[in-house]
Parts: sequence; C-alpha cells; structure tokens
Amino acid sequence: MWLFILLALALAGQRSLSAAESAVNIQDPTRVLQAYLRAAYARDFVEAYRFISSADRKVRDLNRYVQQRGPFAGFTLEVAKKVSESIEIKITERQDTPTGIETVINYKVPDPNKLSPLLLNWDAYQLNSLAPDERKRILDAIEKKKRDGSLDMSEGVEKFELVKENEEWRIFLNWAAGVRIPFRLDLSKSADLDVSLSKKEIVVQPGELFTIILKIKNRTNQPVSARIGHLVEPYNVADYLDFVQCSFILPVTIAPAKEEQFSGTYLLRGSLPEGVRQLKLTYDFRLLK
Repeated sequence: MWLFILLALALAGQRSLSAAESAVNIQDPTRVLQAYLRAAYARDFVEAYRFISSADRKVRDLNRYVQQRGPFAGFTLEVAKKVSESIEIKITERQDTPTGIETVINYKVPDPNKLSPLLLNWDAYQLNSLAPDERKRILDAIEKKKRDGSLDMSEGVEKFELVKENEEWRIFLNWAAGVRIPFRLDLSKSADLDVSLSKKEIVVQPGELFTIILKIKNRTNQPVSARIGHLVEPYNVADYLDFVQCSFILPVTIAPAKEEQFSGTYLLRGSLPEGVRQLKLTYDFRLLK
C-alpha cells in the first residue's frame, strides 16, 4: 500500500511538473531557493524534489526521497503550504563556481512551534479529520495573521550551492558525499581493558545500515564487567542514529585474560536533516564494581 501511495505521488508530480515549474522562474536562483524552502517546510517533498540537481537525483530517486522524508498529505499539506507562503529569503552573498554559484541567504520562516496551538500541535490525523468549517476557520486565521503581520517568524542564515542545468538553476545538496561517522573510544574509566574497533570511520547514506564490531580484551586475572555507553554528536541530531541490534546494550563481562567480540548494527535515518555531513559516535567504557 505504501509503495502504491509513493507511485501515485510520483505520477501526480510528473503530470504537474510543467505547471509547477512555470509558476517559478527557474532562471532566477532566488526564486528557486524560495520555492524549494517553501516546499520543504510544507513537507511537500514531491514539489521540493523538482528543484534538486540532477546529480543528486542520481543518488536518490523521487520515491526513496519522499519515503525517507515523510510527506504531509490531505488538509495537513494544504495548511502547511498556506503557512509556507510567508517564507522570505534574501541572498546576501554570492560567489561564482565552475558549475554554478555558492550563496548565503537570510531567511524568515513562520515559527511552527508558535503555530502549534492553532494547528492542533501539527497532528496530521486530527488535522485531516477536521470538518470543512473547521478547516476554513484555520485557513482564515492564518490568512488574517499574514495580513496583519502577526505571524510569528524565525530568522536565520543558511548556505546553499546551486548549479546551472540547461540555463535553469537547481540546488546541489551533494548527496553523493554521504555522511561521515568517525568512531572513538573513551577508556579513561576502564584501564583494565584493551579495546579495538573494526572501523575507525564510515561513510553512509541516510537510510542505510552499518555494523561496528568491538574486540574487548581483559588484561587482568579477574572477571571484568563494564557498561558501554553511546555518545552521538551533535546532540541535536543524535536521535537520527538508531540501534537496530546491539550485543552490548546491557553490561558485558569479560573472563580473565580473555578477548571477546561484540557487534552493533545501526540505521542512519533517511529523515536526517539536509546539510548534516558528519556525526561522531563515541563508546564510553565504565567498569562496574
């Protein structure tokens, strides 16, 4: 069923491609950036995909992209698109590159947290279940906020690279580069153990699994028990790295003068925010008394 929905989204997107692009001057990089940000904000990922470079599309097709990001649908999508119309951007720096331009933009976007009370905490099920009169009330309230300037906005600065394809601008996200994850050990609280990693670092694509093996040796003549913690940085994106299977979630005990092997399999979520190029994973060893 989910695949059917994705295929329907893709076909609907193909039928509306020319209309969508004609509504945006894709020879103007500012318009392309604004259209992309509005679509991404509204979680209209079929629309957002239109403005992504062909080089990136070779790495991730439309179905995979939409599935990984988790699109809005129904009235939730409608109201999110209405809110996204207030997004404003301004290119403050522009530097030419061999294939296009590198830009720095200032942006203003509606603060989704401030809108939560009006939009039922962005609960898609509740929003899509609203009666027509309730939907109209919400849309009218948003329109009124836009007219009287009471829509709470967040501001920020972001960098984007654009490439020119057949005289049209597209956003280059460099998906092919993947996400680099270096691994390190913190043995400061476990002097009795020697530990080695199967890999010092790995490069993965969002949505991919990877496995790390730890070899742990007890250098003493007594059993040693230790708890192995996982520290993922940056903290604000730590939840995008999931444990799929880990043989050392619970404390481990190593027999005297023995070496044992433990493995952990992880999933880097496909919904990892764009622009995240590196996570750090530290294994923190603590001996148990």
